[in-house]
Amino acid sequence: MNFKRIVIVLGLVLTLTVPIGVHALAQTVISNDGTVLKQIIIFGRHSIRSGTQSPAQLAQYAANPYPPFEVAPGCLTPNGWSAEVLLGAYFRQYLLYEGLLTGDDHNDAVNSYFRSNSIPRSWMTASAFGTGLIPNVPPPVHSYDMGQTDPVFDPIAAGVANVNADIAATQAQQIFNSGTVLESAYSGEYSLISSVLFNNAPVPDGKTDPTTIPITLSANTSPQLNTGDVINVGGLQDVQNAVDPFVMQYSDNFAMSDVAWGQLTPDQLSQETRIACLIANIELRSPYLSRVQSSNATSHILRTMLQALQGSNMRGAFGNAASRMVVVISSDTYVAGLAGLLNLHWQLPGYQQDFCAPGGALVFELRQVLGSNQNIVRVYYTAQTFDQLRNQTALSLSEPPATIQILVPGGSRSVTDLDVSFSVFRNLVTNAIGQQYVQNPSQETPPGILTDVTCPPGP
Repeated sequence: MNFKRIVIVLGLVLTLTVPIGVHALAQTVISNDGTVLKQIIIFGRHSIRSGTQSPAQLAQYAANPYPPFEVAPGCLTPNGWSAEVLLGAYFRQYLLYEGLLTGDDHNDAVNSYFRSNSIPRSWMTASAFGTGLIPNVPPPVHSYDMGQTDPVFDPIAAGVANVNADIAATQAQQIFNSGTVLESAYSGEYSLISSVLFNNAPVPDGKTDPTTIPITLSANTSPQLNTGDVINVGGLQDVQNAVDPFVMQYSDNFAMSDVAWGQLTPDQLSQETRIACLIANIELRSPYLSRVQSSNATSHILRTMLQALQGSNMRGAFGNAASRMVVVISSDTYVAGLAGLLNLHWQLPGYQQDFCAPGGALVFELRQVLGSNQNIVRVYYTAQTFDQLRNQTALSLSEPPATIQILVPGGSRSVTDLDVSFSVFRNLVTNAIGQQYVQNPSQETPPGILTDVTCPPGP
C-alpha cells in the first residue's frame, strides 16, 4: 500500500469546526513501498505549555480569574514533557521499523541531531522528544543560550534579514482587505469568545472585552522588529492572548469545569483556534513575509538533506553528514512560516486547517528508491490529537498520532502520488527562498549543546 492511499481525507475540511473526538488516524508506517528511509527531519512546535501571559495580565480580559497552571507563564508543563516523551517513543518504534534507528542508543545518538530555539519550553520539548527516541542516552540538545536570538528562527531580530514593514502591511491589506472585513468574517468566533469571557453578561467595570478592540493591518513601527511581529494586528492579538490558555488547559488535562470556565465544548474549543490560524496567515504566510522570515530555516533543511546525500559536512545545515535523525523544535510561528514559504497545508482530526498543534511537526523524509539512485522527499504533518494529549495516550504503530501526507505544489507527481523527486524538491526550495534573507553559511556559528534548562514553577 502506498503512503498516499492512507492520507486522511476529511469532508469536514470545508466546515467551520471539526469534532475533537474523531479517530481516523493515518499510519506513518508503509510496508513495501519500494523505498528506503535515508534521513528524517522533524521540524516541530513545543508541546503543552502554560499561557504566555500571567493571570494578572489576563485578568483584564475576563469576568472570572483564569485557573493557574503549575508552571510559570510560557513554560512547558509536566504533562507537556510526558506527552513529548510519548511522541518521541512513537518515532523510536517507527524508525526502528524503518531501519534508521539501530536500537543501540549510543550509536543512534551519534547519528541524531537535536536543536531548539533559545526558549526554555522549546529546549525542554526537544529534550523530552529525545528521551523517548533514545531513552538510554541523555539527548544532546543544541541551542544558543536562553534568550539569545537564533538567526535560523528569527532572522529579522538577528539582523540576517531586513524587512520592510510597509510592504508587509500593504500585502496583508491586499489579501485580507481590512480589519473591519475580518471582524465581520470572524464574527462567529468573536461572538463565541466574548460570551465565554464574560458569561453572556455585560462587561464589568475595569474590564476590557478584547473583541471590541479594532483589528488593524498596519506596519509595526517598533524600532526592533521580530519574526512574526512585523504587522500590527491590533485587537486581534488581544483576542488571541485571551483565548490562548484554553487549548493548553484542555491538552493539560484541566478539569472540564476549568477549561474556559466550562463554557466551551470540544468543537467550540477547536473553532476558537481559527483566531490563531488567522494571525499566522497574516504574520507568517503571506508571500513577502514568508520569504523574508522563513528562507533561512528552509535553506537549512535543504542543506541538511544535501549533506546527507553528498556524505560531507556543509555549513548552514543542521547537524553533520552523519545526522540521520534531525529534530528541530521551536514554536508554531516558525512552523507556520516554513509551511507558508512552501505553500504547504494540512488538516488533522479535531483541528482547524493548518493549525500548529502542541508538539505537532512538519516532517521531511529523504528516501531512496530501491534499485536506483533516485531520491524522493516525502512531506507530512503529524501531531497528537487533542485527546491523545489530554489523556496522555501511549502511542504505537497501531495507535499512532494523527498524520497526513502533504501535497507539495509544483512537486507532487499527481493527486494520488504526493512524493516529490529530490531534484524537483531542491529546485522548488531554491526558487522559494530569497538568498538575500539567508545567512552566509561561512558566517554562521552553530550553537553547542546546552544542558540543564528548566522553567520556574507557577504561582
